[in-house]
Amino acid sequence: MSADPVTMFVLQATKIVMDNKASKKQGELERQRFELKKEQAARIAKEQEEDRINDLRMAKAHNLAVAAGAGYSDDSRGFLNVQDQQDLKADKDIARIRLNVSNQINEYSLAQNLRSEERKQEQFGGWLQIASGAVETKAKLDKYDA
Repeated sequence: MSADPVTMFVLQATKIVMDNKASKKQGELERQRFELKKEQAARIAKEQEEDRINDLRMAKAHNLAVAAGAGYSDDSRGFLNVQDQQDLKADKDIARIRLNVSNQINEYSLAQNLRSEERKQEQFGGWLQIASGAVETKAKLDKYDA
């Protein structure tokens, strides 16, 4: 038993349209997932940065307490140098945290763009398949009519 070409084309086109709609929904879910990952990475980096700043404050307070307990002046060159070194280390750590999070967010963005392009290509291929099916169906109908 064979179906007529128009019926087969309509069934094939309907399936492709449904697949494209499902692909768009899946693409939106993936986009949301990538956005959530980016937000989480930024939040974690912000927490790490705040922790490092808090560690710097604690280290400076500890240095001041040690200097005061030992009878050193808190405006001496040695003490100020120790505090400056703490600042330099903290600045390096914070810069490294920011660099790492920007790198991670860029990787997520690239992966998101790649998946988006793949979906667009799949959907475009589906539309081309419908167009070629229409041409093929017309050719079959013309053949039957002749």
